[in-house]
Amino acid sequence: MKNFFRLLTISIFAAALTLTAAAHDKHKNDKKNDKQEKVAKSSGKVEFLGKGDGVESCPVTGEALTSKTIKGEFFGRTVYFCCEGCLATAKKNPELYVKKTEKEQLAAIKAAPKAEEHDHAAMAKTDGAAFLGKGDGVESCPVTGEAITSKTIKAEFFGRTVYFCCEGCLATAKKNPELYVKTTEKGQLAAIKNAPKAEEHDHAAMAKMDKKPAGTTFLGKGDGIETCPVTGEPVSKDLKVEVMGRTVYVCCAGCLEKVKKNPELYIRK
Repeated sequence: MKNFFRLLTISIFAAALTLTAAAHDKHKNDKKNDKQEKVAKSSGKVEFLGKGDGVESCPVTGEALTSKTIKGEFFGRTVYFCCEGCLATAKKNPELYVKKTEKEQLAAIKAAPKAEEHDHAAMAKTDGAAFLGKGDGVESCPVTGEAITSKTIKAEFFGRTVYFCCEGCLATAKKNPELYVKTTEKGQLAAIKNAPKAEEHDHAAMAKMDKKPAGTTFLGKGDGIETCPVTGEPVSKDLKVEVMGRTVYVCCAGCLEKVKKNPELYIRK
């Protein structure tokens, strides 16, 4: 009888160990899934996560493409995506989703898991920074929303021509295009539907401010809380940046870039 209870105890203990090991393995797998977009630091290699060819299927989710309007240039070739959220995801870590050649892409996704379906609209809203665009880039400036009086200041963004009110706004958009320009004109119009009122600014002054002044003369005109440190105008609480350990508010996207570029010219510690 003693032997029977001893064997029973050993069996229960072994089963407990097996269950613990299984739970541990599941925990490890869950952690791995949560960190799919991180580089494997130990090996210095990158785990490829692409699921589609970028021609007929989305490289991020593997979903079949129903439109060729959302695209980006990667490694010298055009790659197509199912939604703007996936395009933004690939731009953050292109090496995780796009190979240098179409042939390499096809080989890499050969054993990829089943395509994922997701809410495109929700992904576009949650991915990346808040969109700051105020104009359509055709009749109004994407940065300020001001009416465009000349079609001379322009640039190519996401395969289309976008127009600006001044060189300063063009420079601002070039630094962070995803904040002011959508991949399609239709997407731009939808994004600016509820944009705040257009801002008027001194184009010549803004163009000058885009260049770093010689010397270290302090140029600040506002407190960065109620008034813009660059122009002295009332601020927008939607436009802010962390500088010298505190939150600084500005009046427009152009001024935000000025503070980021040369904080010591506009902010006191």
